[in-house]
Amino acid sequence: MSPLAIQAARLASRQALRAPVWQQAFRRSASSQLAKQYSTGTAPADWGRIIRTRTQALLLYFPGMAIALGWPYLAYVLVDGHVKM
Repeated sequence: MSPLAIQAARLASRQALRAPVWQQAFRRSASSQLAKQYSTGTAPADWGRIIRTRTQALLLYFPGMAIALGWPYLAYVLVDGHVKM
């Protein structure tokens, strides 16, 4: 293979792997928007939101755990003495 053909093949393989120009431009413009700078000051505590989210979690957690862990005892109470082996 001639050196000119090798160079042409190498150039073609590089361009096939390169992203199109519009994708590169989009990445450049979006990269500055992705790295936001957050404020260094502390925000005041939002106790209303904290209490509301914790209450919602507890209202879902405790009945769910009561069902998941309590059904064997409930079954024992309901069929106590009625099932013979």
